[in-house]
Amino acid sequence: MVAAIKTINCNFIGDFKVGDNMLANATALCRLSSQNEQRIFNKLIVVQSGSIVEAALDQIIYRAQNYTKEGVPNIPDETLKKIRDTKIERFNNIIQAMKKHRLLDGLGVDIYKQLDRLREFRNRIHIQFDDVPAGADRDDSKAFTDVAVVESLALCTSVLDYLAKTYPRPKELGVYAHDISIPQG
Repeated sequence: MVAAIKTINCNFIGDFKVGDNMLANATALCRLSSQNEQRIFNKLIVVQSGSIVEAALDQIIYRAQNYTKEGVPNIPDETLKKIRDTKIERFNNIIQAMKKHRLLDGLGVDIYKQLDRLREFRNRIHIQFDDVPAGADRDDSKAFTDVAVVESLALCTSVLDYLAKTYPRPKELGVYAHDISIPQG
């Protein structure tokens, strides 16, 4: 059972439908977490957390590339231009773009390593990819430990919080914001 749920106003969302999908997936994540008896949903919780983080990070890239009038606060114009001139997709490339432009440095020195590890766990949705991340057991029931669940939920929460505080959209455009609830491990 989940002890607590944290709700974050995701005011950084630039595409309303992506926000709707993040909300639906966060709702499913809460449900999975509350029903996670005998750790049966550990893998799904970690995968879901990774998917939400990927979608959230992608919204910053999306806004940087498409919201040329609005811009994105706390990203210099020169960096916005570089992002606009680059096609960025998939979780790994999003993480690399965030690292290159130092967009998540405020979350600490290990943030990009943490995101890469979450990405590797998230990619284990494909059952044949059982040899990553390094050090994880090939057996999913042993790889997706309670620690992996707690870490993925904490990372999801901290990333959403950081994006909301660092890269918000103008308040008058708050109609795209979604209150997203994330279970706390």
